[in-house]
Amino acid sequence: MPTRRAPAPPKARPSATPPARPRPAPAARDEGGALARRLGLADVPPWAGYVHRGHRECAFAQLKLMGRIANTIYDRALEPVGLRASQLALMWAIVAMEPVDMSSLGATTFTDQTTLSRTVRTLKRLRLVSVRPGADRRVKLLSLSPAGKARFAAAMPYWESAQREAGKLMPLDVVSALGRQVRRAVAQAS
Repeated sequence: MPTRRAPAPPKARPSATPPARPRPAPAARDEGGALARRLGLADVPPWAGYVHRGHRECAFAQLKLMGRIANTIYDRALEPVGLRASQLALMWAIVAMEPVDMSSLGATTFTDQTTLSRTVRTLKRLRLVSVRPGADRRVKLLSLSPAGKARFAAAMPYWESAQREAGKLMPLDVVSALGRQVRRAVAQAS
């Protein structure tokens, strides 16, 4: 029995517009290299054009700078109650979710396990956090201790002061909106 051939696909009609070609990545501005060449400096390395851009364009550098400034403001404000900003932030997350297991706390605060364990260990040593086993003995549940709740309450007026000072340097509504946007994007990507 002869085999049948599949019918040939229909010929594509010529299109008035050619198919879209992928766009090449935009060329980096080589302002630093161009300046060096104008000044007659020979053998300018290819990375020279990026040097002057870092301080004003790099999102990582800008966010780190803002983080260091904010951290300093909050740490200084919280000195009278003997807390660092990172400790208060973690205590705040614990009291909002208590009792909370370490993995849920880490996921909510986007804190890596090593940093989270170290901060919880410090808060436990200061007797501000209590740890008890969960239904599954491998799971540890965290809560603020009575001393932790008292320290948290004592810290709030200092936190309010730090908020006002930070608000003078950066619009807090914009910072909050950016934080929400990033958390949503990360949640959608996971």
